[in-house]
Amino acid sequence: MTVAYDIKADIVDIRFDKPKHQDSFFVDTNVWYWLTYSQASVTARSSQVHAYPEYFKRIRSVSSQLFRCDLSLAELAHIIENTEYEIFCDAQKKNPKAYSKKEFRHSSVAGRHDVTQEIESAWMQVQQFSSAIPLTIDNAASDTFITDLKTNKLDGYDLFYLDVLRKNRLQILTDDGDFATVPGITVFTANLAVIDAARDSGKLTMR
Repeated sequence: MTVAYDIKADIVDIRFDKPKHQDSFFVDTNVWYWLTYSQASVTARSSQVHAYPEYFKRIRSVSSQLFRCDLSLAELAHIIENTEYEIFCDAQKKNPKAYSKKEFRHSSVAGRHDVTQEIESAWMQVQQFSSAIPLTIDNAASDTFITDLKTNKLDGYDLFYLDVLRKNRLQILTDDGDFATVPGITVFTANLAVIDAARDSGKLTMR
């Protein structure tokens, strides 16, 4: 399935970009997943488990600043549990239609142990690599969320992250093409569909 992205952001292809010391990156949850979760290759494309870790090494080699939002912990935990559930069902030859994730959560002691260990390990690495940006979810944040919801094609987590990006004037490192449709931000990515669309629309930036 190919998404026709209407590119509004400035796009940087991380496969060829050289990070600079003065760069400040907000790291999206999908990138943290590929960087820190031991079983990420089960569901990821080859480009995702290679391009992002390679660029991450380049970022760290020049001591660019890396930031996170601790809301990412909830999203990361959700994704990791889903993958561990898929791995379990495949290994035990269980039909996901008959054996639910909730049943896995409550009935498989070993499976639950693996989930919690993987989440804890991944988040410890996220904390080690990045600095947290406080996010206050109050009435003002909710109002901004609803306003952005009407003008940007982002999911719930990403709408909160967008507010963080704007307030702190950060670039985002992500594989999520939705961010590429938001004007006024810079997206660093290896998403080929986004890169191709950005090239066609003149929004691909070479530094």
